[in-house]
Amino acid sequence: MKTFTTKAVTAAILSSLSLSAAADLYQVEEVPTADNFRHSFARDINAQNFVVGVSRLPETAEIDFERLGVEDPDTLTDEQIVNFIRNLANESSSETQRQRIGLNQAFYFDTTTQAVEPIPPTGEQWADSTDSFFYSINNANSAVGYSTAPYELIEYTYTDGDGEEQTQEYFVSDFITRGVWFNNGEVTQVTPPETQYLGGETALMDINDSGLAAGYASVAVSPLAEERIADCTPEDEETIVTAPVEVCAWNTWFSLKNSAAGNIEPFRFSFYSRRSNSGSFRANRSIYDVRGFLWQLDSSGNVIGEPQQLGTLMPREEEDENDFSSYAYTVNNNGIAGGQSWTYHPDLDAIKMPAIFVEGEALAVTEDTKYRWGSVNDINDNNVATGYLAEVISSKLRTTGFIYSVDNEQLTTLPGFFTGSSTVANAINDDGIVVGTGEVEATLATRDRAGFMFDSTEEGAEFINLNDTISCDAPYNIIEANSINDSGVIVATALKAEEYTDSEGETQTRDVVVTVKLDPSAADGELNDCTQQENRVERQGASLGLGTLLGFMGLGALISVFRRKSKINS
Repeated sequence: MKTFTTKAVTAAILSSLSLSAAADLYQVEEVPTADNFRHSFARDINAQNFVVGVSRLPETAEIDFERLGVEDPDTLTDEQIVNFIRNLANESSSETQRQRIGLNQAFYFDTTTQAVEPIPPTGEQWADSTDSFFYSINNANSAVGYSTAPYELIEYTYTDGDGEEQTQEYFVSDFITRGVWFNNGEVTQVTPPETQYLGGETALMDINDSGLAAGYASVAVSPLAEERIADCTPEDEETIVTAPVEVCAWNTWFSLKNSAAGNIEPFRFSFYSRRSNSGSFRANRSIYDVRGFLWQLDSSGNVIGEPQQLGTLMPREEEDENDFSSYAYTVNNNGIAGGQSWTYHPDLDAIKMPAIFVEGEALAVTEDTKYRWGSVNDINDNNVATGYLAEVISSKLRTTGFIYSVDNEQLTTLPGFFTGSSTVANAINDDGIVVGTGEVEATLATRDRAGFMFDSTEEGAEFINLNDTISCDAPYNIIEANSINDSGVIVATALKAEEYTDSEGETQTRDVVVTVKLDPSAADGELNDCTQQENRVERQGASLGLGTLLGFMGLGALISVFRRKSKINS
C-alpha cells in the first residue's frame, strides 16, 4: 500500500498545465541501474524516496560453455554472451537438461542501488539461476517481492528397452517461488500451505505501514495437474520412464504458466474462430490452486499469527478441472486488499477479473459482461482502488483504467489520452491522483506509450503526459508511471538511448530501460512547449508493447506476469 498526502503540491502542478503548453515542473533524477544489468524497471517508492524494482538482463553470468558445445568461449563477443544468457533464461526455456539463468534480480535504492539476491545458491546449486522481484516498499523501508529457487543438476538412471541402464541429467529446484521480505540486509521467506511435487509457490506483492503483507500462495494441486502428473508414473511396469516425476511435473507447470488467455480475444474474420495461444493476456496458470493471502509480519519480517486466506469471486464449477485462484496485489492501512480472481463469463468461460477483499471475502468491482479481464493494482487509505479492465473496442481487445470506491461501490473509468487508448492505472494516492501508462499514438499500428498523471477528483481533468512535465531536453521517454510518494515524487520507467561498442569496435546506439524519479520540489516551474514535432522525435524511444512493458515478461506480473505478478498479465 502506498500512502500519499500531496494534494497541495499535485493540485498546483495540474492546475498550471494547459492544453497548449506543457510545464517543466519536475526535475528528473535517474536511479542508477544495478551493476552488470542492462535494464531497470521501477516498481515502488516510499516516503524516504527509497525505490524498489527489478533489474533485467545480466550482461555476464557463470555459463558452462562446455555443456553448450562452445569450444573456445574466449572468442565470443559481449553481445554473443548476452544472447546465450537470453536463450538460457528461466522464463522462456523449457529445456530441463540445459543450464538455467535468471534474467531478473530485485534492486533496492536508498542512496545507492543495491542488487539483492534473496535466495542465494548453496552447496551444489548453480550460481545466477534465480529470478527475483521487489514490488513494494513501505515507510519502514521494508521491501517485499518473491524469488525463484536456485537450480541444481541431478542424475536420473533408468533401464531402456534393451535392458541397458541409461543416465540423464536434469536441472531441478526446490520450489517455484517464495515470497520474500527485505530490510537492512535481512531476508525472510513465506512458505505456502501446499508444497507437493514442485515445492509450491508464494509471493508478497505489497506491504502496508503496519507490516500487513498481501500476496498469494498455493493451497492445493489442481484436478487437471493431478491427472497429468499421475501419467508421469504409469502403473504399467513395462513403460519406460526417462525422467523423474519432478521433471515431468515441472514440464506440466511450465506449459500451464505460459498458456495464453485466448478465449477473451475477439473473433477473427479469416477463420471465424478465436486464435489459438495468441491472446494478448497470459493466463499464467499453475499446477496449483492459488489463493490470495494476508500475512502480518513483525519488524524482522516474521509471520505473526495465522495468515488470512482470501476467497474467489465464484466457486469453481464442477466440470472445470483447471486451477482456480485469487491473488492479492495491494493492501491499504485499513486492511482492505485488492487484486484478481478467476470467475466465469457467460460467453467466455473462465476469466480473471478485479477483486476487492474485505474480511477474506472477494467482492467484484463490476459484473458488466462487456469486460473480459482486469485487475485491481492499488488501493489508497480512502478505500479507493485503481486498476484496469479489458474490453473489445473497434474489434481489438484494449484496456481501460478505472477507479473504484469500495465504500460507495462506485466504478468510474478513466478517459485515457484518446478514445480507444489502452490504459493501465498503477497507483492512486489519498488525494485521488492516479498514475500509470497509456497509449499516446492513435494512428500507429504499434502504438507508443507514455506515463500519465490524472487527478480523479477534478471534474474535467486532463490526462497529463509526464513527458510534457519535464525539460524538453531531457534524454528520457517516460513510458510508465509506477508510484508516487507523500512528497509528490513519482517513480517511473523510461527509455533512454545509450552508446556502446560493438564487436567490430564501432560505436552504436541502443535503447535501454531506466528507472527515474520525478521531483517537483527541485523544479523551477518554467513552462515549455514540448509538443513540437522536433522535440517529440528527439525523445522518441523504441516502441514497447504492453506485454513487454508490464510483463517483462510477462511478469510478471507477474500469476498473471510480472507486474504485481502481472497486473496486466501480458
